[in-house]
Amino acid sequence: MTDQPPPPGNYPPPPEGGYPPPPPPQQGGYPPPPPPGGGYPPPPPGGYPPPPGQGGYPPPPPPQGGGYPPPGGYPAPGGYPPPGGYPPPGHQAPGYPPAGGPGFGVSPYNIGDAFSWAWNKFLKHPVELIVPGLVFGAASTAVWVVITLIAAAVSPEATGTYETYEDGFSFAASSNNLSVAGAIVMFIGGIVMLILTGWIAAAYTAGLLDIANGQPVSIGSFFKPRNVTNVILATVIVGAITFAVNFVLQLPTVFVPGLWFLTMPLAFIADVAIGVLFLFTTVAAVDRNLKAVDAVKASFELVKPNFGTVLLTVLVMLAIAIVGAIPCGLGLIVAIPLILLIQVYAWRRLSGGPVAALSQ
Repeated sequence: MTDQPPPPGNYPPPPEGGYPPPPPPQQGGYPPPPPPGGGYPPPPPGGYPPPPGQGGYPPPPPPQGGGYPPPGGYPAPGGYPPPGGYPPPGHQAPGYPPAGGPGFGVSPYNIGDAFSWAWNKFLKHPVELIVPGLVFGAASTAVWVVITLIAAAVSPEATGTYETYEDGFSFAASSNNLSVAGAIVMFIGGIVMLILTGWIAAAYTAGLLDIANGQPVSIGSFFKPRNVTNVILATVIVGAITFAVNFVLQLPTVFVPGLWFLTMPLAFIADVAIGVLFLFTTVAAVDRNLKAVDAVKASFELVKPNFGTVLLTVLVMLAIAIVGAIPCGLGLIVAIPLILLIQVYAWRRLSGGPVAALSQ
């Protein structure tokens, strides 16, 4: 028997059934990727939370009425207090305890309560209220006397009188014969007095508001003005309104002089109405840090639906001033702080703001 050469490769054929067939050749020498869906056991049912929106996560916040804030964490429109920090008249101010709470309360306004509150606060702070008033009065008088003396000095034809009494002296200067230079001095002096008066009003009102807030006050509390510029501008606006109304009412007398008997009473009534409508202009500007125009509007809008009540308040304030002026004007030392405290009380009560309790 002749030997046959081995097949190419020098490997004998594998025995039948001994080994599995070799895998087919692969590209790159790496095994093929597992078939889709194969090679890994299927995930156990229920092992992972369902995707969002299918019960695994809390539901989205309900609409704004349901107690969640809108996106961004801000309150819904209308959630902020109105400008100035006080609610409309007749509503309680935000952030203060309700009526009957400690320290502050909200109750209907009446002039009897206003007088009682003002007198109570005056008795608790007499020195703090009187001393700044005396300083401001003396300063205003001194500035005006200096202005008048300068105007008279630059006006040779101006008249001045000096009278001496046992208890002092008095000075009076007439501006009827002022020169042009004297008139300019008086005009500039008027501006100076307007600025000084505005500064005093802003400073003294700030101290009164501290009392209304129940804060401790000292004499220095009445020398810390707030919002002076807008107080001055608001005063100018009210003055311009008064001038315009009087000018219109007096204009017919230019053509018919005999109408003065009709226009004079009308002008007086108009001046009273203007004084009542804009009574709270300075207090509003200082209390709420308002611009001049906004302060004028705030007073007007507050007084308009309460005109009768505010008019009665003004009449009581006028009566206090008259009584204070009887003893040679010395009573005004008490009357003026009392009047201004009533004004602050009326403003806070009618606007829904807080006032300190009588015990504070």
